Amino acid sequence: MRTPVEDTDHNTDVREATEVVEIALKRIRSEEDAERVLDEIERRTAGRTEADVETTPAGTPASLKRQVRKADKADKPVVALEAAVEQTSGEQTAESEALSAAVQEAMSRPDDGLLEAHTYLRRAVLRRMTPLQAVDTALYVSVNRLQHSPLVTRLMRGASTIAWHGAGWAAGALALAVVEPSRGRSAAREMLPALLVTNTLVERVIKKYFRRRRPFITIVQAMVVGRKPGSWSFPSGHSATSFACASALSARYPWRRPILYSLASLVAFSRVYLGHHYPMDVVSGATIGEGLSRMVVWVLHRMRR
Repeated sequence: MRTPVEDTDHNTDVREATEVVEIALKRIRSEEDAERVLDEIERRTAGRTEADVETTPAGTPASLKRQVRKADKADKPVVALEAAVEQTSGEQTAESEALSAAVQEAMSRPDDGLLEAHTYLRRAVLRRMTPLQAVDTALYVSVNRLQHSPLVTRLMRGASTIAWHGAGWAAGALALAVVEPSRGRSAAREMLPALLVTNTLVERVIKKYFRRRRPFITIVQAMVVGRKPGSWSFPSGHSATSFACASALSARYPWRRPILYSLASLVAFSRVYLGHHYPMDVVSGATIGEGLSRMVVWVLHRMRR
């Protein structure tokens, strides 16, 4: 917990860094400026993955200010937006948190002076997307830019953390096996294989095949809460494993189906809210998880017979 003095310093850093980013972005005064900025950022980030960004040293407000001041006039927006693309990752410090907050403030809450620049950038980004990608991106930005209150953010982070690789679901199944030896053990024997198959196929096969980049890697900026994932984006592993587990457990506890699927839906929504996935990622993950789980449970039933 920061002291009052540290809070004051943090707020000062955020305010100063936000001003630097805003001044840089105000140099985008036309469609041509926005296209040039995107071309340059795409050139600099070509081939870069989430893992590369995760290992990039965390920046600070002071380093951002130095970089923007040293850059040529035409490159100032590029430098500022690169800081957005490479927001703090991994372990966060007070300074890196200040930089992240500054970039998010400038990118997600345009004032009258920045509205024109944001409009040009948004149009330039959407022109580079297919219609389906554009709809997916618009939905993503709408969810991700909802008011991130501390209470809701803690709830979303908690749901996402507990569901990491299905760990929370596995713990719940094991608890059921202890509390209800007969029904609970049967549920665990079906859910755990479904979880294992879904997690393995999604994380090791499907993601590596599609290789979709996370939202925060592209210029479509997001408010990223917590540690940034280092894997590919499509489909959402959290959503796939959560719906796989909800489906398997529902077979043994049909009267709890609404609660189970509500929890799975909360996990899926949290992935967009936290800035880690596009909506299409979580919808596809949920569909894949549901399908794989039903297939695994069906195979297990056939084997028992």
